[in-house]
Amino acid sequence: MARQDRQSMDYGAELKRLRQEGPKRVYILRGEEDYLRDSYLAELKKLCVAEGTEAFNHHRLQGPGLDMQALTESVEAMPFMAERTLTEVRDFDVNRTAGYDGEALKALLADVPAWATVAFVFSPGAAPDMRLAAVKAMKKAGEDLVFTSPGEGALIRWVIRRAEDMGKTIDPRTAGHLIWVCGERMNSLIPEITKIAGYAAGKAITEADVDAVAKRAPETTIFDLTDALGSGNYDAAARLLADLLADKDEPPQRQIAMVSEQFRRLYVARLAQDSGKGAAYITACVPELTGRSYPLQLLQKACRNFSADRLARAVGFCAACDYAMKDTGGEPEALMKELVLRLALDRT
Repeated sequence: MARQDRQSMDYGAELKRLRQEGPKRVYILRGEEDYLRDSYLAELKKLCVAEGTEAFNHHRLQGPGLDMQALTESVEAMPFMAERTLTEVRDFDVNRTAGYDGEALKALLADVPAWATVAFVFSPGAAPDMRLAAVKAMKKAGEDLVFTSPGEGALIRWVIRRAEDMGKTIDPRTAGHLIWVCGERMNSLIPEITKIAGYAAGKAITEADVDAVAKRAPETTIFDLTDALGSGNYDAAARLLADLLADKDEPPQRQIAMVSEQFRRLYVARLAQDSGKGAAYITACVPELTGRSYPLQLLQKACRNFSADRLARAVGFCAACDYAMKDTGGEPEALMKELVLRLALDRT
């Protein structure tokens, strides 16, 4: 069952279907939410590999440099003291599979033994190009599952359960604030919840606890930066810019893109307010905010610090910065600083 990357997965429904229908012969497991991806893989392993036979029937292969002969031998190996086998292939470089290897892969996928399951597991940074012939052959042979965020409501409930496991309570609004501050990826949230629970002096985790020790996601820092510019807090804007430029995990090119995206969102929200339109108009224009009430509320509040004209100019400044970076070879960090300065000086 193929899915588009932008569609939201119903993880519970997929897990239920797996348990009811049993393992298929071929899986593509990909997407940004690697915690759910690995949880699904663990459930798949339970169904495929009999307890005590892992050493014989669970074959693990690493993708880069994978030899097609090794893959074929793993998939075709008969189960030992069990009914099924599972071949787990991590980050297979299918985008470079062509010629003889491409034909060998297609032949293997077209004739996977009835006792075998092969799962191609892709990290977020190693996603396959779904347009390629070899990838299309993988999709045709089995299940293509794209693991996305479970949605705001489900994620909030998950955060509450994680906090309870550590002897703490957290109300839904504070859980939403934690997700906003730290980002939606569950594997990133786990250590942050642990750290915040350890810091919180009381039984209940508060927003102050979150703000005191949580590592802020780059998107959240970008929001804080644009909010500081809108409210005229230029000292805070300068500190936030310094924090962003010191973050070696997020290059200035991506930071410029995030600033541009944030001002486009603010502009949409401001136009919605000025025309008497509500949240439905904003989410129609910014679909990634659908079902995310907490960031939507923050956006609607933040846009009041800007006039529509100022936001229109800000979008233009961002476009000019992007042009200077891509078409004239401007140095990204210097352009990021110049962009923030222009945005700060335009106060009308």
